[in-house]
Amino acid sequence: TEQRRLSAKAIAFPHYDAATKDGDLMLIKLLQPARLSEHVKPLPLASSCPVAGMTCQVSGWGSTTSPEGTGTDFLQVG
Repeated sequence: TEQRRLSAKAIAFPHYDAATKDGDLMLIKLLQPARLSEHVKPLPLASSCPVAGMTCQVSGWGSTTSPEGTGTDFLQVG
């Protein structure tokens, strides 16, 4: 289920705020495509914003605690 890929390009969100973490988003172009499988799939984009109290699933390389915490070199889902 694990795949390693190098990035060809990374584009950070231009309005990222390091103090508040607002806009903590980056677009990464892979050097080679990932092999799609049962465990590796395209991520669908949300068609609407979640409502208050709704359970959501997130993934990324950042902190799993809020507001402070440390990042990781491994993609996390929670």
